[in-house]
Amino acid sequence: MATTSDVAQVQPADTRNGESYVSHRDQINFTMTGDFMTGVDFWIHATGETTNGQLIVIETDWKRGTEPAWHIHHREEEGFFVMDGEIRIHTERGSYSAKKGQFVWGRKNERHTYEVVGDQARILVVFVPGPDVDRFEPNGGIDKYFYSARDRELRTPEQLQAEAENLRVNYGVEIFPELTHPRDVKA
Repeated sequence: MATTSDVAQVQPADTRNGESYVSHRDQINFTMTGDFMTGVDFWIHATGETTNGQLIVIETDWKRGTEPAWHIHHREEEGFFVMDGEIRIHTERGSYSAKKGQFVWGRKNERHTYEVVGDQARILVVFVPGPDVDRFEPNGGIDKYFYSARDRELRTPEQLQAEAENLRVNYGVEIFPELTHPRDVKA
């Protein structure tokens, strides 16, 4: 029995056009140095292009304090598989804890955020188009935002506002940085 894969061994790229591939984790890593998630490590394993608009898969390594602001995805739904550590997902309806080996599913159009419980958590984040959308728009998937925003440094209120508008208009994500993050709420 053969042990080698017949699947092309290439990292996700726009030129794959939905063909089969295997991602190479060591070749697709970057750390966010700007936007609303400074300090988060990303490995984009599947893009909208490589899956014909059906799925985006991103591995992330979050440290406490680098979690996203409250936000709403208006185009996609989002799942979180905890590979290591623990997270707490917060929604307007309640909060859910997930430890290593557990999965949390989030619906589109629901304001949410999450926090790392402890110091660090590694999460596999899966995005799929919402039930009223056939596939991700060309050049408009959230994977495109993360990659394009990786080196942005937002220092002024005007820069933050412009980035929030970019997210809303181009990626269907509404953010609420003015809302207190649950990790900062005093018990």
